[in-house]
Amino acid sequence: MRKSLYLALGAMCVVVLVGCSTPAQRVSNIRLGMTPDEVFEEMGRPYSVRAAKMFADGTYQEVWEYIPSIFSVALFADRYDKKYWIYFDDGRVVQWGEPGDLTGSATVDPDEAVIQEYRPDRRTR
Repeated sequence: MRKSLYLALGAMCVVVLVGCSTPAQRVSNIRLGMTPDEVFEEMGRPYSVRAAKMFADGTYQEVWEYIPSIFSVALFADRYDKKYWIYFDDGRVVQWGEPGDLTGSATVDPDEAVIQEYRPDRRTR
């Protein structure tokens, strides 16, 4: 009986500790040029793919969104309740940050932020 109790408590601790790892803590490991697989390995599964676009020349863009887990919001709401977006251009990270960081406006509400199209100097689009 005691062994089962310790196992249950240990499992609960693991769940809480995993939930406490926030995007704000993990995003510091993101680097320009990373592949989606590398980002997935570092950040985990995105909460959503906010946008995706395929161009006539076969290149594509995606925006992944990461939000904190319910555990981290409950425990660290004052420090780690930020959303992060990661932009991929043709399978490589080209920019990342909080919604608003990428629009040039510090007053953007993340829930109402409009995804601005990333436009490198390509004339084939």
